[in-house]
Amino acid sequence: MKDKQLDELKLTGALPSPTGVGLAILELTRGEDYAMGDVTRAIQSDPALTGRIIKIANSAGFAGSHAVTSVAQAAMRLGVRSVRNVALGFTLVSGNRGGGCPGFDYEGYWARSLAVAVLAQRFAETLRLAAPADAFTCGLLSGIGELALASIHPDRYAQLLEQRRSQPEADLLRLEREMFDLDHSELAAAMLADWRLPESFCFAVSAFERRDALAGAPDEKAQRMTRLLRAASIVAEVCFVARSASERDEQRLAELLAELELPREQFERVRAEALLEWREWGRALSIPTDREVKPAEVSAEAQRALAVPTDAQVRGQAPERKGLRILVVDDDPVSLRVIEHHLTRDGHQVTRAMNGRQALIMALESAPQMVVSDWNMPEMDGLELAKSLRRSSETRATYVLLLTGREEEDRVVEAFDAGVDEYIVKPFNPKILLARVRAGQRMIELREQVEHERVSRDRQMAEMAVLNRKLEAAAMTDVLTRLPNRRYAMRKLEEELNAALAGGSPLSVIMIDIDHFKQVNDRYGHDMGDLVLRETATVLRNTTRKGDSVCRLGGEEFLVICSKASLAQCAMTAERIRAAVEENVIGFGFERAVTVSLGAASLACGTQTVDELLKLADRRVYSAKATGRNRVCSQDVGPGQARSA
Repeated sequence: MKDKQLDELKLTGALPSPTGVGLAILELTRGEDYAMGDVTRAIQSDPALTGRIIKIANSAGFAGSHAVTSVAQAAMRLGVRSVRNVALGFTLVSGNRGGGCPGFDYEGYWARSLAVAVLAQRFAETLRLAAPADAFTCGLLSGIGELALASIHPDRYAQLLEQRRSQPEADLLRLEREMFDLDHSELAAAMLADWRLPESFCFAVSAFERRDALAGAPDEKAQRMTRLLRAASIVAEVCFVARSASERDEQRLAELLAELELPREQFERVRAEALLEWREWGRALSIPTDREVKPAEVSAEAQRALAVPTDAQVRGQAPERKGLRILVVDDDPVSLRVIEHHLTRDGHQVTRAMNGRQALIMALESAPQMVVSDWNMPEMDGLELAKSLRRSSETRATYVLLLTGREEEDRVVEAFDAGVDEYIVKPFNPKILLARVRAGQRMIELREQVEHERVSRDRQMAEMAVLNRKLEAAAMTDVLTRLPNRRYAMRKLEEELNAALAGGSPLSVIMIDIDHFKQVNDRYGHDMGDLVLRETATVLRNTTRKGDSVCRLGGEEFLVICSKASLAQCAMTAERIRAAVEENVIGFGFERAVTVSLGAASLACGTQTVDELLKLADRRVYSAKATGRNRVCSQDVGPGQARSA
């Protein structure tokens, strides 16, 4: 995926991204020389995130080690980069718990992602394939591309999910590419790279769903992480989120265990431990791991149960609210019941806490829209509660109304500096309390209305980005063969040439011409000629290396750009193409194969520009034709000579 495409998606504002502390960590670690102290201080500003980092450090394969009790100790145990990556993963969970795509089960998505994370961590510990904390983070973010597409294109992705439900065997990646000109694995890799996560993470999330992609891994670390994700995703689907295991599922598990060389007894122990840990993490993150979780596509009944805005709500006014979710905090039981009574009568949903520490835990778990708290309380007073709420990305926007028995100017200023939005002096008049709550409600609803309008604007920008990508792809794609066209070939070759000249790496090209193609058109007609072109294009696409670019220049001419390939390697590829085309019998009334003449050229032949390289390759194509066709020419041929690779 090109950086330009990712930048376009960022402009929509709907691309999932770390929030609060996560953004601060990204900024701190933009360079390679960041200090551990800066990262740990950023994490410590969020109490919930701090607890989760410590939990990872105490569970990631360090049995028998002393218990970690601080982020600094966690960083010493896991490494500052692993702590950074884990922190980014958790802040993504916090900031992307819902959205506006009908049919996408956001809770189910995170439950599945958490299952993959826990299983990847356990497999990493058992098989020694990667650092357990890294495996956890990579597993947690493995499906982030799906969430991104659902967030950027909610209506169209809902249509795609509906299509998938009617065609269960359809490949999701293929459907996404047809609709958006990119798929979730490609988008996930680009997002992780943009967050400066390791290359092994980026490759793994792009490859683990593609069975044949492992060979393209940049190094052994990327291969191991891909194997971990693939294993974890299979076990998560079969053992954690499926309603019941089928015979095919059991076969998949058996094949996986054979591939991992993992005894069944050991696997069952890993699975049982991971299941317990999955449910424990689910409770900590308020993710529903205690119920059966289905894939992201859910029924219409389940859609209605999801708390996501409808199109009408997004495009128009925010839905009318009957009441707020309010958390009331007071160590006086009588005062607590009185406040609850008045707020409940006014139509609000009220939960209660007896002190600030209990309230903080409840707020992190349930995210109330408003907190009404007394100032003076044991363990944690109202002021410390307000400060803690403002430090956590999950509760930063919560409206805080403070109850105080004193109205001195300095006390009021201190309260507002701590993050309090409004205050009431005790003993309070119930009418004044409700009036202040309603004023706060208007602020909350105004903020949510602005958010609704932002979502609408983001959708329009996302649709424009898709349209731009499709127009660009159409301008760069040959309609008949679906190969990149001449315009793309010239641009790509210019980029590869500049990179090769700057880095001193080799670059070669193969020019290809179908032999006697005019006779095909004259004898069989242009429809059959088009079929021959399409069939030949398919052979070229399937025969070239993964990093090669196959393009149609026009007519019966094709070009293969062989990045970082010497002339000898290029000639071998050309010979493989020639043999494959000759062996490919085209049916549909044609019932025979065609042959091609190929010319190979490289920068090592003394060329310095795109035109020189193409002219040399073209000259060698003519030499191949002049010396009998159906052959490769990789050297200049003089009169009476027939040098071919």
